[in-house]
Amino acid sequence: MGRSGVPDGTVAREPGGSVRHGDREQRGVRGWAYHPSVVVTRRLLTGLGRALLPILAACYAVASIRGASVWPWQPWSQDLEVYVNAARFLVRGEDFYTSTVTFPYIYPPIAAVLAIPFTWLPWWLSQLIWASANGLMTMAVLRRLGLRPWWASVAAAAVVVLADPFLTTIRLGQLGILLLTLVLFDVLGPADGRRRRLPGGMLIGLATGLKLTPAVFIVYLFLVGRRRDGLVAIGTFVGTILLGLAVAPGPAAGYWGRLAGGDSGANPDAFGWIYNLSVSSAAQRFLGIETGTTVGLALGVVMVVIGLAAAWRCWRIGHEVLGLGILGLISSLANPIAWSHHLTWLLPLGYAAWRDRLPVWTRMLAMAAVLWCLINPQWSLGGAPWAQREIFEYSIGQKWFAAGPNLLSTAIAIAVLFLPRSAAASSPSENRDSPWETHSKAASR
Repeated sequence: MGRSGVPDGTVAREPGGSVRHGDREQRGVRGWAYHPSVVVTRRLLTGLGRALLPILAACYAVASIRGASVWPWQPWSQDLEVYVNAARFLVRGEDFYTSTVTFPYIYPPIAAVLAIPFTWLPWWLSQLIWASANGLMTMAVLRRLGLRPWWASVAAAAVVVLADPFLTTIRLGQLGILLLTLVLFDVLGPADGRRRRLPGGMLIGLATGLKLTPAVFIVYLFLVGRRRDGLVAIGTFVGTILLGLAVAPGPAAGYWGRLAGGDSGANPDAFGWIYNLSVSSAAQRFLGIETGTTVGLALGVVMVVIGLAAAWRCWRIGHEVLGLGILGLISSLANPIAWSHHLTWLLPLGYAAWRDRLPVWTRMLAMAAVLWCLINPQWSLGGAPWAQREIFEYSIGQKWFAAGPNLLSTAIAIAVLFLPRSAAASSPSENRDSPWETHSKAASR
């Protein structure tokens, strides 16, 4: 007899003639509800429902640039178009470094290879998918940093994607949010100590293959004693090079050959330009293009060394997220070209400065660096490509003012080197409860 009082597998009639099924049918219904496909579908729909707000915000962001239209929805995505056009040339067997439709393709070959699926889709759908993916990745980063409960990360992601540098990244269709996501998830690993699904270092290797700059995090892995992960990252990076050579041997060999000879493909129009935030650009404004380029490269190396030392120090005292934010910001500014959409590392830097238990002066300096790079007040000085005004008309004071992102990012990196041991976290900073979660737990008691 089942719990309903009806023999299993039989049918009973209620008063009035209605039919009541036995436990076997009830168990069948319950079993269907927990079928893996049903569970996955339910979780997917629930997740998409929760992520709807940041997705909508990202779709608004991509269409909010001048020349685009929010309604009817007609985004621009000029840099995404560069990747997709390169993939189209690749599929046709053409050299995607010399064949251009809009702007030239100057990135590693693997990025064009991975963009091939977008060539199968209508252009508007590619834009929609990439904008939505950036909204989802922003929310995922906030969740991994420890922002709880779920609604806090959803609301915060919707705000973050509407602020620079995330806004510009989404508008242009660039990779800054993807690189941030790959590196953070690789370094921090799964939340709550869950087992990794991919070998440590693999995502950093992929990120390095896409944009080269994340190579600094391979060095970081070795500094913190994760040698195996560092080797995996190197192997993955080499794998992306070999894949590019296998798929497009001529263009790929040409790219790596030019890079080895010192030609990164950077547009000289940006040298010294006020909108180029790099330390090289700052040096060019002081010293002229030729001398400033040499000095800027040397200063970039010094900045990266300081950034690595700062990240190692933060790891030692349990503030790893803070260190990752500093290292990511510094490595971006150390490049010869640094646009605002490269600075997605402001998110972990700002989040750690807000959450971690830090000396007041360290917190204030970190927040000053974040706010400066969000607002970029030096842009009010004005300028133009080829930097004639920046080099010949700016006063010395204006040139120092224009170097604000480099000065503040280096200052916070140096500052954390002198953090006292008393500033050490009781547990790794990326695993500590956020203020939202602490409040939620207290309210539930």
